[in-house]
Amino acid sequence: MKRVSKENQVYCYTMEGSSCLFADERDKKHLLDLVEEVRQRDGWSLYAFCVMDDTAYFVIGSAQIDQAVRGLRSAILKQLEQSVYVQNRGNTSVKLSGHIKKLGTFVQVADCCREIHRIPLREGYVSSLEDYWWSSYPAYAGVLGGEYVSPRLLFLYNNDKNN
Repeated sequence: MKRVSKENQVYCYTMEGSSCLFADERDKKHLLDLVEEVRQRDGWSLYAFCVMDDTAYFVIGSAQIDQAVRGLRSAILKQLEQSVYVQNRGNTSVKLSGHIKKLGTFVQVADCCREIHRIPLREGYVSSLEDYWWSSYPAYAGVLGGEYVSPRLLFLYNNDKNN
């Protein structure tokens, strides 16, 4: 089983909030724009994502995952304080929890991406994975542009597996 190189450390980061924290479509879009801004600023890679109403999942490539998560979490908390959900509830105190799991092999990375992409289907949000806009799956399937995600690592895995 081929291992992920030290330069390409890959992690699954799951961020959980209260019920319906990301339920508003504008908040989901703003969250993804913010993730992209932080990703570019801090220089890490995003290989897959899925934003559900109360949880966001990310597959991140970074040599310094703690710094990447800290930057992402800080920016998201700031954004959430101004979100439609928080403003409508009249509660400016936003709490997020999260956990990080290191993915050491290409198989683990591919499996994690696959699991993340299947969440909207499993939860009954859509009947086809291509229909869920708040996941990186449509970019992988070529249905939508891949402005947020870099599938490079998975392409390397697939090419290596086929050779």
